[in-house]
Amino acid sequence: MKVWKDKEGKKLTVKEFTKRFKDGIVNMTPEQRLKNEARSTFIMLIGYLIGLVSLVIYRKSFVVQWFTYALIIIFLGASWGQFVKWFTSRQQLRLLKNMGENALDLDKILGELSNKKEENNYNSISRKNERR
Repeated sequence: MKVWKDKEGKKLTVKEFTKRFKDGIVNMTPEQRLKNEARSTFIMLIGYLIGLVSLVIYRKSFVVQWFTYALIIIFLGASWGQFVKWFTSRQQLRLLKNMGENALDLDKILGELSNKKEENNYNSISRKNERR
C-alpha cells in the first residue's frame, strides 16, 4: 500500500490525499495549466513520432499492407494535430507571461497618471486661490 506524506512529514490517508489533490487541481493558475498542457502535449507528440517511425521501419512485418499505410496516415494526422496543439499552447503561455509583465507596467502608468491628476487638481485650486 502506498503511503503519502505531506510537507511536514505526516502520513496521509487515501481520502485526505485525494481531497488535497483535488483542491490542488482546482486551484491551479492559468499559467500552471498552460505549462502542464504544453508539457503533456509535447510528450504525446514524441510518442506519436516514435510510433510513426517504428511503424515505417517494421511495416514489412505486418501481413496486411494496406492496414500499415492506413496507420501511417493516422499517425501523421495525429502528429500534426499534436504539433499544432503544442505550438498554440506555447504561444498562449508566452502571451500570458507578456500580459503579466505588461500589467505591472500598466499599474505603474496608472499610478503616475493619478499622481499627475492630483498635482493638476492641486495646481488648479492654488491658481483659483491666487486669483481671489
